[in-house]
Amino acid sequence: MKRGRPLRAELEPQVIQSIHQSELPFENGLIQNSESISLSDAKEYDSLILLRWRNRQCVECGESFDITSQGFLYKCGVCIG
Repeated sequence: MKRGRPLRAELEPQVIQSIHQSELPFENGLIQNSESISLSDAKEYDSLILLRWRNRQCVECGESFDITSQGFLYKCGVCIG
């Protein structure tokens, strides 16, 4: 990512549109959802923004986690460890 350019300038127009449709705040490249989202719900909502959700539900154990502090894709830190 080039310095000085807004993050949104580097996203595809379709991704930006999908993020706007979520009607949730978007910061640091992630949708700031307060409730966790499961992989299946994220796919159903819009696969273009599948990896843009901050709070996710682990596909292994079902626990909610914040991707900025632990985990990878849709697995929490405990289950990838």
